[in-house]
Amino acid sequence: MDRVRWNLVPPAIIAMIVVSFLAATAVGQWRMRMLDESVDAISHTTAPSIDQLTAARRIVARAQIAIRDDAFRGDALAPLPPFAEETRQQLARRIDEYLALPVAPPEQAFWRAIVATKDAFDRSLIRFEAEVNRGDLVAARRTLRYEVAKAADELDGALMHAIEFNSARSRDLAIDVRRVRERGLLVALALDVVCTLLAVTGALALRRVVRAHDALMARHLRLEKERSFELEQFAGRVAHDILSPLSTVGFALELGVAPGADAKRARMVERGSSALRRVKLIVTGLLDFARAGAAPDHDAHASVADVMTDLAAELGPTAAAAGAELKMTRRTFRSVFCNPGVLTSLVANLVRNAIKYIGDGPVRRVEVRAIDRGDYVRIEVADTGPGLPPDLESRVFDPYVRSGGGTQSGIGLGLATVKRLAEAHGGRVGVRSSPGAGCTFWFELPAAESASVLRPESNGGTSVA
Repeated sequence: MDRVRWNLVPPAIIAMIVVSFLAATAVGQWRMRMLDESVDAISHTTAPSIDQLTAARRIVARAQIAIRDDAFRGDALAPLPPFAEETRQQLARRIDEYLALPVAPPEQAFWRAIVATKDAFDRSLIRFEAEVNRGDLVAARRTLRYEVAKAADELDGALMHAIEFNSARSRDLAIDVRRVRERGLLVALALDVVCTLLAVTGALALRRVVRAHDALMARHLRLEKERSFELEQFAGRVAHDILSPLSTVGFALELGVAPGADAKRARMVERGSSALRRVKLIVTGLLDFARAGAAPDHDAHASVADVMTDLAAELGPTAAAAGAELKMTRRTFRSVFCNPGVLTSLVANLVRNAIKYIGDGPVRRVEVRAIDRGDYVRIEVADTGPGLPPDLESRVFDPYVRSGGGTQSGIGLGLATVKRLAEAHGGRVGVRSSPGAGCTFWFELPAAESASVLRPESNGGTSVA
């Protein structure tokens, strides 16, 4: 039922809900990608660039301090050449690491300035080292104070400009991250609102459609019940109206066979009587089946023992004529919730059905058992016939279903009548079949008493051969 109701939702609403959810997902992924790009630029480009440039600037600052340090004035220039070599190596490593990072197009100008000033700084240090090694202290001091100091200042300025550029870029990227995040939240909120509105609209549409569908189904069921009731009433009236003239016709046919009548006339009358009996059998089945839909009398009750005793006397000769033994076993003397006619019809239908299909086995026996089952009384009719075909067991209580290949008389309403009568009185029916070993039909009816009254049989049951 839930699956049917879901299929009733307008396809356009389903499509809009799906599209809105997909759009929300796509926009969210796109915003996350933008955030990732900005964060990657900060963590893998600008921040490492600032680290390397700051470290290079510290190296240059130490060189500038050394140039102005009183320890290197006068004739004490000997320690400077090793310091200059170390400075050049450390500075080269830092700048090379900076240049190995991704460089944005606007940063290329700073990159070229750093390379140019760094080369000038290296050349001034190399010239200073050469003059010290030659012993030309005057020239070395002049180179240190003017050329090396100037080159260091220019390199420091180039490094500072690059640091400021990367700092500004980091700040812009951080602002972009915040802006993208805020816009993403707004877009996600808007899409969530759209999805919610669409979902509510779909739910309301589904509610209206389900209500209309339920009302249609209720109307259909009511019409089916009314039609079924009308058909039952019609079938009952027709069957009753037909049975009355059929009885008159049967009586007339019996009188038509006078003593001494010729054989041809007797055969014709017998053929007419046989046809009349078949018609009466069909009409009686239809009448019983129609009456099975009537509401039961809540005050009615029937004694199981009395009904079984009466049926033993009535159906015993029928079983004997078919070469079968009819056995009645009573294990309860309770009454059941129905009138005696209904209980008689239920048991008689099952017994006649068992006798009809008893087959030609070496043991031909039909046993009726009345068993107490708490709030219910079960009546079982077991036979030693061939059993039911496997494909028939699940539908043997349906109307017009017959066994035996259609060779037996009847129209297949006996078991359907049993099921309808039993269920109308709050009971149920069933069958257990063993191919080649017979089958057991049973029905249960609510017990009329609140407590069981069990009386054991003196002989374990009543048998009628």
